[in-house]
Amino acid sequence: MQKVELIDYTGIGRADQQWHAADVMIFTKQTRLNFSAGLMAEVKAWPEERKRQELDYMAKTIKSSWEFVDLTFLVSGVSRAVAQQITRTRNASYAMQSMRVTDASELEVVINPKLTAEQRMMFRNSVDFAKQYYGLLVKSGAPLEDARGVLPLNTECNLICKYNFRSFTDLVKARKSLRAQGEYYEIANAMEQLVKEAWPWSEPFFVSDSDVAIKILEEIAKNLGITTGKGHGWEIAKAIDLLRKGDV
Repeated sequence: MQKVELIDYTGIGRADQQWHAADVMIFTKQTRLNFSAGLMAEVKAWPEERKRQELDYMAKTIKSSWEFVDLTFLVSGVSRAVAQQITRTRNASYAMQSMRVTDASELEVVINPKLTAEQRMMFRNSVDFAKQYYGLLVKSGAPLEDARGVLPLNTECNLICKYNFRSFTDLVKARKSLRAQGEYYEIANAMEQLVKEAWPWSEPFFVSDSDVAIKILEEIAKNLGITTGKGHGWEIAKAIDLLRKGDV
């Protein structure tokens, strides 16, 4: 059964664990303009409202400071097919359960619940057949790394994933696409919810870049004034509509 857990993150275990990562991000951004030994202490002393205002701004600007905080997840009961998709994200670190030196006889297989009853039965039968011959190969003395070749791609495994906050938010935004595989979408969504629980201030960082752009353009259009059929405000309003249609 699939399970996602947030097992480590920047600041966990500290008295200020909810805000420490935010403080680090604000600090690293501030050092571009104002570097001093006591700057981190100054940032930590800011009231929460000031921090939230700074973070809201940071969510719409250069992302380099987001890379200084990390998140580590344990994903259990995921299919190896989706584990392969997850590990294709280049700017992250992974540790995956091995079938090369571990007997996989008792491992379960992920079956998509959207399959019909007949399809699930066919899937289950083919899995049982493969597992039967895996067991026979192992009993005959075949190395585990060779016997594993007959097992289904959807055999369950456990995976540890470590991201910096920038790569993680990029991942979540990409996996919100309707084209994303269902299992991966569910994992990314569960990860996002866990991060928002640990870091309530992180909400603005998960807004899509196009939504951020639309909000900025709307403010500009309002300031310029929107006159039907003409003017820069009107042209910006048309551009906003095109952006919105592109997200549908």
